[in-house]
Amino acid sequence: MLISIIIPTLNRAKSLKLTLHSIYQQTDKMDFEVLIIDNGSSDETKDICNGFVINSPGQFRYYYNSEPGLLTGRHLGTSLAKGSILCFIDDDVELNPSWVSGVKEAFKNSEVLLATGPCLPKYEVDPPEWIYYFFNKTKWSGTSCTWLSLFDFGSNKKLVEPNCVWGLNFCIRKITLQELDGFHPDNIPAKLQFFQGDGETGLTMKAQSLGYKALYHPQLQLHHLISADRLTVKYFKQRAFYQGVCNSFTLLRKKYLYNNAGDKIISLASVKNILRPAKNLLIYVKNQFIPKEIRELMAILQQEEKAGFDFHQEAFRNNPKVKEWVLRKNYWDYKLPR
Repeated sequence: MLISIIIPTLNRAKSLKLTLHSIYQQTDKMDFEVLIIDNGSSDETKDICNGFVINSPGQFRYYYNSEPGLLTGRHLGTSLAKGSILCFIDDDVELNPSWVSGVKEAFKNSEVLLATGPCLPKYEVDPPEWIYYFFNKTKWSGTSCTWLSLFDFGSNKKLVEPNCVWGLNFCIRKITLQELDGFHPDNIPAKLQFFQGDGETGLTMKAQSLGYKALYHPQLQLHHLISADRLTVKYFKQRAFYQGVCNSFTLLRKKYLYNNAGDKIISLASVKNILRPAKNLLIYVKNQFIPKEIRELMAILQQEEKAGFDFHQEAFRNNPKVKEWVLRKNYWDYKLPR
């Protein structure tokens, strides 16, 4: 079993160095390769990567492709990967020393098609108290914060829904990724945000509908760097707008590609019913007292999410390139419309 660890990156040389070091320090140093896909960095990313390439020739590989968006790293990485197991991680995470061993153990079971593990915070600064109102309990006896891509389902292995496998710690059989038609667009630059999609969510929703098994394995633990700028209301508002765009993309594909339901415009009210298994940001904790200022903040974020949804719906109606992009069968050709 060869594991291909794929790391898309853009101008995060400092955190990427820590990510690569955590891979270099794995207790199990056999049967894996590392592919770093540089999405157009102008910082020291190339120099840092070359240091690891020189120290571990053949095992660490660096590629440059400036086509905007996370799809470039994910799908170019897939095409270059030699492994039967693909592990996509972010460029601001640090892996548990036995993470590779955990991946190998998880996929020994041929019925397991996807896997993930605890995504714990490494805060750059002490988080504000209001952040904790955005953590929710889960049915897997743990907590999650979709806003910061954090979750912890405990210290035991367990089967979970594929929608619990998030992009920062996303392990999947290569053949499964191909059968599911790959990822959707994600992390598109702000000026091109109408080409934003729902990332791994569309893929995992399809996996869930097919009854595919995903495993939560505690050895697949990583720490996610939460920078100071993410611990702000400004960031949460941007994140809510982005989520609204993602929701619109998901619903449009569901409507036009799967339901064949004519031209009626989808309303935001239907978002949560259709996306219930997916990563909903604004899930309120039942029976928990929420202070007035937190409720007001949540209301603002709901408005931002709706604004993102409406923005994307309008772009879909009025821009033929956006409509064609949204309704593509898949995105193996990850080049954005010109």
